[in-house]
Amino acid sequence: MPHTTPAQQPPVRCTLPHLKRIAAPDEQAIAQDELNQYVAEQAEAIAPEELTVTEINPHHFEIFAGKQLIAYISYDSSEFITQPWVVMVNGNEIFRHNTQARCFRYIEWHYKDGTLPLPLPAPAQFPEVPTVVEISFYDQEAFAGEQLVASVSYDHENYQDLYWCVLVNNSEIFRDTTPARCHSYVKQQYQQGTLPVQIQFEEICTTGNEIMVQIFNACEQHGLELLDDGIYQDDEKLGEVGFTDGNWWFIRAASEGQKVACGSADEAVRMLLVVEAGNWEDLLDKPFDQLSQQEWRLLMESEPVRELVAV
Repeated sequence: MPHTTPAQQPPVRCTLPHLKRIAAPDEQAIAQDELNQYVAEQAEAIAPEELTVTEINPHHFEIFAGKQLIAYISYDSSEFITQPWVVMVNGNEIFRHNTQARCFRYIEWHYKDGTLPLPLPAPAQFPEVPTVVEISFYDQEAFAGEQLVASVSYDHENYQDLYWCVLVNNSEIFRDTTPARCHSYVKQQYQQGTLPVQIQFEEICTTGNEIMVQIFNACEQHGLELLDDGIYQDDEKLGEVGFTDGNWWFIRAASEGQKVACGSADEAVRMLLVVEAGNWEDLLDKPFDQLSQQEWRLLMESEPVRELVAV
């Protein structure tokens, strides 16, 4: 039986260009994966912070990106306004609408695409916004920690309805229609580093000798004697005067050690003399030509006489 030898196939030869064409898709896929990973990492690194809203009052809201106060939404209560909700940045109005929600969406859109007007590049870390402390309805102070950075006061004079003003070192730097707008202005300016620096109050160091000198001078002025255990008039002890923790006080001899606060050494000494004057009605009933110089002074400083003079 004849034996048939199968035909031998010639070896396949791949040239270098052919090999490159085979390997190219794999290299391209790897490069594309690396590019996609890099883009994702960069997008995560520069992704805008999630926005949060802080309600200051029903008519004022602050918008934060992380720690940064990026804008605030305020209500314009002026007459004949059809779009009362206002978006503001650093005291400047940048958008209006008839709903608060539309104002927030405006801030969100422009913050994400980088077109929200911020005065300076963002620092590596924003400081916390100052805390506002209400001294009274007409006066507030903004603190960064324990440091005073600005104050907000009401100006009774009509200045185009901008009654509220921001003061730094007792100099006006900004005005607006509500205290909340002034507060947000101070917060943004402080975070951006554009708020003028408030010179901090330095408490005068008062030594014990200086205190005693002031008490002695007040006693001498009123004809009293300062001894080690208190203040005397004609060998009769009236009480004591002192200065503690930045405050003046006095203790009447008959009050069993109760301290009463006052504003100065002179006022403390004069208040001790009030006890010696007795009942104001007794002085009023006493003939004028029999009043001593001290009794005249005490009488003129009494509440009834002051009210009579005011009338």
